[in-house]
Amino acid sequence: MNGRRAYCTAATTLFAVMLAACGSSAHPSTTPVTVFNMTVDPGRGLPTVKRGNHATIRTAVLRSTLNSLLSKHATLVAELVHEVGAGQANTTAAVNALAANTHSLTDAIAFVYGVDGARAFAQLWEQHTQFFIDLAQAVRSHDSTAKDAAESKLHDYQNDFASFVTTATDGGVNLVTVTALLHTHVQDMTTYIEADVAGHTSEAAQALAHAVSHMHVVARAISDAIVAQHLDTVSP
Repeated sequence: MNGRRAYCTAATTLFAVMLAACGSSAHPSTTPVTVFNMTVDPGRGLPTVKRGNHATIRTAVLRSTLNSLLSKHATLVAELVHEVGAGQANTTAAVNALAANTHSLTDAIAFVYGVDGARAFAQLWEQHTQFFIDLAQAVRSHDSTAKDAAESKLHDYQNDFASFVTTATDGGVNLVTVTALLHTHVQDMTTYIEADVAGHTSEAAQALAHAVSHMHVVARAISDAIVAQHLDTVSP
């Protein structure tokens, strides 16, 4: 119980720091497709942990949920950036599908770490999906400046989200390990975007297959670290 209280305090502080950072560096994107809105509270409608009901999610459910949602994330990002890269006018269905996946992931984090932890997660997660969209738009329009900016933001995301995961899991996934995992995720999706926009179908399919497979590795690392914390919100 003390570990969870300590985490919630850390998560609240981390969330405040991230909001300050977002206000200075995450300026509005010029990409016509938007999945991240700084004016919307990412903690809206999240489930709360009821007092007296400590075990809110079972270990097996946590593992399978993260595995399914994180691998699906790669597929949904690929579908959306494909539409952006192809210049499709209506991406509403793809945007909504990705948003639903993000919301489900945020719900899972809320069950484990509470609303403050989920807010911190959603803030970072929604931003990085936006950066992938920005990258696809930049590659499509041959805008090297915008491409460099998107890649720089994705690099910063790797460091920021790695810090979040390491803090959340009390070092259960160390900073170097999780940064490397995130680097591979970003590299896989970047390779997919560039190949897809260039019309290199086979290369794009291969990159996406690797991206989906790698997300299983990410899910396992995170879920194992959460379970190892023996939190009162996760039961055997």
